[in-house]
Amino acid sequence: MGFKHRLPQDPGRTHQAPEYTEDEISEVVEALAANAPDLLDVLRRDPATTPMSDYDDAYDRMLTYLFERGYIHTHIEMAMLFKAVRERVGG
Repeated sequence: MGFKHRLPQDPGRTHQAPEYTEDEISEVVEALAANAPDLLDVLRRDPATTPMSDYDDAYDRMLTYLFERGYIHTHIEMAMLFKAVRERVGG
């Protein structure tokens, strides 16, 4: 589980935010669709009508899911991946 070729990225050492390929983002979206479809439902909502608390809950759940499965190792990785997934699914 998780990205096989990606090592943890420490922005303090690399001095740049991590970037994710389209394939990596697709892999995460597919994993979430299979195992946490309700989480993706929150991210698909119109941001103008979605309470910030719903996004906070989705972020926390996604952080736990991705960390436990080895997709992410740091908070900056999570922030960048959350943004990419949200943009991909339309939120």
